[in-house]
Amino acid sequence: MALVAGCTGGGPEPADSATPPVVEVTPTPTPTPVVKPERPAAMDEPTTDGAIAAATYFLQLHDYAFSTGDTKPLLAMSGESCDFCTYVNGQVQSMVSTGYSSIRGPVDILGADSAEIREDEWFRVRLSAHQGPLTAVAPDGTRTQTSEGGTVDFIFAISRISDDWRVEGVDVEESQL
Repeated sequence: MALVAGCTGGGPEPADSATPPVVEVTPTPTPTPVVKPERPAAMDEPTTDGAIAAATYFLQLHDYAFSTGDTKPLLAMSGESCDFCTYVNGQVQSMVSTGYSSIRGPVDILGADSAEIREDEWFRVRLSAHQGPLTAVAPDGTRTQTSEGGTVDFIFAISRISDDWRVEGVDVEESQL
């Protein structure tokens, strides 16, 4: 004899009163789009404050270049003889050509000073800056911390010609803070 279950119209019977199991789903993080930093209004003036704003903006463009692979804004501010600028461009291009990217929080300026070398034209800027840890992201998504970050001083030789700031050179030293 065979038993056949039929519809009773009352819906399924609960198995017991225990709470159903909860499946935990970890959402895949959505990458935060990296936005090109905005040029500060303080850069409009050929003053020591304008030079500090220009150097700070350049460091923001440095981080933007490594985060996006886009060096055009950085190079637009770079003087022809800036070895640091050429080095950074080469590092970013190498990273991009191998399919890597990088993640680092924005640079934090801890202190700044500037001196006018030639009136309205040449400036020296020192920025003491903290850079967070740097993480390299391989083409397969593997992440490796490549630097712990730290605090360093960036010393800029910066010029202002035809209402445009140019980074002519950058030295990086152990922080004096």
